[in-house]
Amino acid sequence: MNASRLFTYLSIWAGLWFAPLVWAVNMQLGQILPYADCRSQLHSSVIISFVGAALTSASGIASWSSPRRVGGEAAEQSNAHFGGIVSALSASVFTFALLMQGVAAVVLTGCEK
Repeated sequence: MNASRLFTYLSIWAGLWFAPLVWAVNMQLGQILPYADCRSQLHSSVIISFVGAALTSASGIASWSSPRRVGGEAAEQSNAHFGGIVSALSASVFTFALLMQGVAAVVLTGCEK
């Protein structure tokens, strides 16, 4: 398997492995950063949530468009197409979750305790 084909298969499944990874990192930072946000008024939780949402939506777009680059047998193309659709839908769910976490960070600044 050459590097181009490997990159294509990784990008097909990017919405299924990269989006949950970004969401998990954001969840962990969401436990830590509100205390720092309260002291500094920087609102880094908001910034990180919206940057994470942009990254997950980019992974969903990559997953959606990557199956078109797969050549070969019809069964291999249909599997790549199915994987791309599942990955893109998964990325959209995690993008929505990150957007809601960003909105919550805008409303609740961390100083409410």
